[in-house]
Amino acid sequence: MAFVSMLSMTKKQKYGRNLKAFVRFRMTKVGAAGSFSKETNLRGKRVDIQIDEETGRIRCKEDENGNRVGNINGQFGFSKALVKVVGVDRIYLEPSDDGWWYGSYEDQGVTDEQTNR
Repeated sequence: MAFVSMLSMTKKQKYGRNLKAFVRFRMTKVGAAGSFSKETNLRGKRVDIQIDEETGRIRCKEDENGNRVGNINGQFGFSKALVKVVGVDRIYLEPSDDGWWYGSYEDQGVTDEQTNR
């Protein structure tokens, strides 16, 4: 068995589990809310979220005109229309050289019945 340098590991590990960057969406009584994991480094900033319905991809980036993201919990508010398209599951994100975080939601959309909670 060969030794593997821990410096080459790209994923952070804590207590035996991989910590990955993600965004999560959910429905609320008055609209919708989302949250970013700490690994995105988007907490406490203003963020633009864009979706491409043809490819089922989402991207997020810091933008001075975007939605405000909470410092501590990474939460932000937005329209129910986004949740209807991307769904309520975690969407894992990967950073890109162009400054955007990219992920795939693969048609996890929410039904009208789920939005009337």
